[in-house]
Amino acid sequence: MSACRTTGAGSCADVAPRRLPAHHPELVIPATATASATATATATAARSRAVPLLLAGILLGLPIVAGVGYSVAGAMGWVGTAAPGGLQRVLADVHVLRAVVLSLWIATLGTAGATAGALLLAVLFDGNARLDRLARTIGSLPLPVPNVAAAVAILLLLTQSGWLSRLAVQVHLIASPSQFPALVYDPIGVGIIVAVIWKELPFLVLVALSLQSLRGSSLTAAARTLGATRWQATSRITLPLLLRGMAPSIVAVFVFVLGSLELPLVLAPSSPLPLPLLIQERRQALDAASHGEAYVIALIATGMALLAAVVHEWLRDDA
Repeated sequence: MSACRTTGAGSCADVAPRRLPAHHPELVIPATATASATATATATAARSRAVPLLLAGILLGLPIVAGVGYSVAGAMGWVGTAAPGGLQRVLADVHVLRAVVLSLWIATLGTAGATAGALLLAVLFDGNARLDRLARTIGSLPLPVPNVAAAVAILLLLTQSGWLSRLAVQVHLIASPSQFPALVYDPIGVGIIVAVIWKELPFLVLVALSLQSLRGSSLTAAARTLGATRWQATSRITLPLLLRGMAPSIVAVFVFVLGSLELPLVLAPSSPLPLPLLIQERRQALDAASHGEAYVIALIATGMALLAAVVHEWLRDDA
């Protein structure tokens, strides 16, 4: 649009508007200055994030490093009353191998059972807000129960003189409580596995239901619209997404069960002993040579936990 000014004759003459040069020095910001400002802001933000991360890493990592370092020193006989040569004795000890197998068996089956139950409940309660709230309420009830109390409850329930055996006698399933199968103090750890499932199921249920509420039902509904059956949508969409989201929690439960002392202390058999009880037994032994073995076994348990975390990261990268 052209500018206009009135001449003496009353006519309007076109006047070209004033334009600043395209490269006016007062209006053009050098590209180098913009890049420098952006780099400065990025560096400042990175430093502001690095300090809390460094403090968190120190607070969380320092106890782990100190514990592993002391265990290594104890295994080598450098500290405490431990005698050297513990590594050779542990590697040649069949009781340690049996303890490793039993601990892996309990942690694997207990975690798998709790995970399967959590997935089942999440799928059953999917899409129903009232049932979802009910599941969250019921699922949160066992969370504050201490592990020792849970172990004692399972002990009263599953022993041959417990509630289930007496109920079986009353309904004439068995003639006497002694005929009830030994589910506690058994060599395959049935009682501990049941206690692990009961104690860890609520935690995984809450994780699964939270993932369900965040994910929504759009993908499942789209699959059903395209002709997929309910089972196909559940097995190919819902369950894989839930498992991927629950993977860190599943690994955390596995590692926790692997090193838990309370449940085996009440429910484990005397032979073979799970790893936590074997560590306690060797550390409290009167023989100083056993103290070094306790540190070696503790390092083995730590290595198993680290291996579980590494496998989780490897599977997540491949997914």
